[in-house]
Amino acid sequence: MKLVEEEEDSEARLAKDYEDWLESVKQTLENSLDFQSPEEQEVLKEAVQAILQEEEQDMRWEGFQEKERPPWRPRRCKQNHEDLLKRLVQRRMEEAQLDSSIEINSSLQQSIICKAKRLKEDLMKVATWVSSCYPEQENVCQLYATLYHKTFSARLREITENTLCDEDCVLLLQLVNEDYPNILNGKMLKEVIDHSKLDPLLPEDKIAPLEQQFLTIEEREVTKCLHKILEREETAWKEGELPQLRDQVYCCDQAIDVIQCFHKHVEYAQKVLGDETKAQRITCQMRHFLTDYKAFHAKAMKSKQANTEAVLMVNLSCLIQCRDYITNKAHLFPEDVKTDCLSLLATMIKGSHYHFTSNMLKELKDLYRKVGSSEWLKDSEVVCEELLAKLDRHIQKFNNLDKMCCQELLGGMHKEFLAEYVRKMMKQKIKLSDKTQQQMAASSLCINSERIHTYFTAAGSNMDWLKDILPNLAGLLKLQDPNTIKLELASLMKLYPDLSECHISAWLRLKGNLSPSDLKKILETITFSKDQLREMQDSLQFGKSFFSIVRVK
Repeated sequence: MKLVEEEEDSEARLAKDYEDWLESVKQTLENSLDFQSPEEQEVLKEAVQAILQEEEQDMRWEGFQEKERPPWRPRRCKQNHEDLLKRLVQRRMEEAQLDSSIEINSSLQQSIICKAKRLKEDLMKVATWVSSCYPEQENVCQLYATLYHKTFSARLREITENTLCDEDCVLLLQLVNEDYPNILNGKMLKEVIDHSKLDPLLPEDKIAPLEQQFLTIEEREVTKCLHKILEREETAWKEGELPQLRDQVYCCDQAIDVIQCFHKHVEYAQKVLGDETKAQRITCQMRHFLTDYKAFHAKAMKSKQANTEAVLMVNLSCLIQCRDYITNKAHLFPEDVKTDCLSLLATMIKGSHYHFTSNMLKELKDLYRKVGSSEWLKDSEVVCEELLAKLDRHIQKFNNLDKMCCQELLGGMHKEFLAEYVRKMMKQKIKLSDKTQQQMAASSLCINSERIHTYFTAAGSNMDWLKDILPNLAGLLKLQDPNTIKLELASLMKLYPDLSECHISAWLRLKGNLSPSDLKKILETITFSKDQLREMQDSLQFGKSFFSIVRVK
């Protein structure tokens, strides 16, 4: 009887010792994230070792029946350890306090920020302090990361059950897509935590409504910003204001403002959403803006106000800069939006070029009548100089355009100037009756070509390929043998796929000694089918067609 009592007392003492030890381990674990001294670290290490030893003993008894095992096995110390850490993490996240120096009005934002801050600080403690107390195979950093992740995720899910104001919505998205990944990808944590094994902080059904809310906010802001810029420019134009000059160049503040406003919001959306594709929805606002801008541009084009020319020049600079921005940042736009935007810009740029070039051609109309006339044949250099002198007075007003815009505009004017020159020659006011006249005319064309090209290049045109147009046509005038003419035409048609039968016929009719039958045979060798012509037109590089703008009857 006494022996039984002694055994019972012994078991009771063992049970109490175990309970005391368990309480000690529990206290150690609960305070582990606040330890700072090496002594405290050593205590934690011993507690961890004891837990793992108990787990090892449990595993030894795993294959035995319950009645064959000691009544205290299994003790499940490791599972209890994980449960305790789970409660520890939940408590610490609940008790997280915001730094009083940070001013945040929203209590919800305070709650989110202080929890994120606590999560980061505690995971850093685990990585730098606690992890050394555990064997590497226990992967304690991943364990803590999972516990903090689940706790934080649960709280954020609760928050999304309610309708959030715009500021809270943005903060939450920024946290999920930018701040939280930055925490896990920090220099120290990314080495010890595999974040790919963690579930999304918020599931798709919770995050999608927030993204829609945010995108609506950003669309509204972009629209407001771009509308304000356009309204400012239209008001200034209506009130007769001239664009400002800076270093004798028109300032195109509207282009800077439009691009900065747009790009700032798109970049911000990419950061907040963590996804470039989702942010593309905002780019639709550029299409809406350009549609409105087109209406303003059309009104300005029709206006006779004193400041209209200057405003159109600045508008042209704005359009070209926007076009280049969209082209260089094409990845920001969905394909359909990019195509629509570039189409709108191309239409407006073409309209601006037409406005300025048509004014040029009107001013030069009387002088152009001399081209291809007997007066031109007698002294083509004088006719060419008169044209360029008057053109120079017209072009002086473009001196205030920025270099890039001026280069493109003058390139277009260069081409139109030359096209009108060729058209006037093709009107056949003169007949070059013999070889001598034809060679003299060809020489005049080459001299004129060099003078025109030198002038436009000095003015800013970069259309270098135009220098060969007149010399190539002059070459046809010098040739006398019909078969040689055919061969030369074959070469020219490869160079200029838009050189049509009408153009060839009009030009060859200048040769008074070319018989109608020879002309007919030459033209018969030039076969165009609609499909072939379309194929040729498709092969033209943008901006390098020429004869398509030379209108002949």
